[in-house]
Amino acid sequence: MDIQTCRAIIEKALRGQEAAMLALLKELVDIDSPTDCAEGVRRVGQVCADWLARAGFATACLPHAPVPEDEAWQAELASAWTARHGAAGAGPGIGFIGHMDTVFPVGTAQRRPFTVDRQADRVYGPGVADMKGGLVAMLFAARTLAEHDLLPCPLTLMFSSDEELGSPTSSQALRRHLQGAHAVFCAEPGGVGGRVTVSRKGSGHMHIRVQGVAAHAGRDYANGASAILALARKVLAYDRLVDLPNGVTVNTGLISGGSSANSVAPWAEARLHLTYRRLADGERVVAAIRDITAAESLPHTRATASGGLRLYPLERTAAGDRLFALVREAGRLLDMPLEGQHYESAAESGFCSSVLGIPTICCMGPEGEHIHSDKEYLVLSSLVPRAMLLALSAVMAARTDLAVPVV
Repeated sequence: MDIQTCRAIIEKALRGQEAAMLALLKELVDIDSPTDCAEGVRRVGQVCADWLARAGFATACLPHAPVPEDEAWQAELASAWTARHGAAGAGPGIGFIGHMDTVFPVGTAQRRPFTVDRQADRVYGPGVADMKGGLVAMLFAARTLAEHDLLPCPLTLMFSSDEELGSPTSSQALRRHLQGAHAVFCAEPGGVGGRVTVSRKGSGHMHIRVQGVAAHAGRDYANGASAILALARKVLAYDRLVDLPNGVTVNTGLISGGSSANSVAPWAEARLHLTYRRLADGERVVAAIRDITAAESLPHTRATASGGLRLYPLERTAAGDRLFALVREAGRLLDMPLEGQHYESAAESGFCSSVLGIPTICCMGPEGEHIHSDKEYLVLSSLVPRAMLLALSAVMAARTDLAVPVV
């Protein structure tokens, strides 16, 4: 079957699906699924799995991988899900990835419900673009590929549960189920105006804990050792790692500590977020943060650091560029002009590329903007075309040896 025939089949199968896609999108958006609400995230996974099971996919809620002793909170997160179509034992084939969690707290869907504004060509609601619209596009594209037997290899879909916190557990599921995939498409929201992402930053999350010595802040100050003061000195040192020209940021976003204003603080803690464009820079900064944390910044205090690199950078590779060329060609065949872009934020696409070595393109989902805010929207007219783009790009990638340069 030639690629033009595949294109015609995909267009015919998806052209009339907008109403069905919107109905599924509403169902998903109406489920509050912040990362720390395991039940909400599980419900999103169950809806997606049930939908794909009806389309003939083998689905599973994956068991939790072991969590680090110093980050036991990860055990409370929901599990990732997977769905597969194709012969068992034939490898993962083509991968579609997306995350089920959002940044919006429970109750947001009721206060700011799913809304369609056809005049403005927008759909609103918490997580509608980042990235429940992408999940819907993945599902409809996957069903089309399976029903019409358009892929010469398996199709593996991964649904992550904790991407918004850096995928500390879901990345392990990606490793187990996508290692050796031919290509991966991440359905993060596409850039408005026909953009997909060919490179983006990586990120890290770290938790700093400082132990001090309590004492009365007036009559016994000299016998205390302030964990807050020790932490403050470390924060200033962390800040000196910022290198904006090279894309390195280190942000101390949360601080807490102490027991009362008139007590020398016996404890303090902080949460750090870092971003970087190159994996080597991220590894260097994490090592520097650990060294700063371990060094004594105030006598009789001690500190520990947990966490580290989370979402790895999507760096440009020759194979990735060849995959992007196929995506642009798929867009041309669908009358969808596309451009590549760099994003200064991170996503799971980087793990697939930097760690697993798989050619990967990000932001293949429906276009959207103002993510993580109450103004977040999805471009309605991009919902069906982006599902078509995912499906046709998958077909073209499955037929191409991405390791071999085009002559």
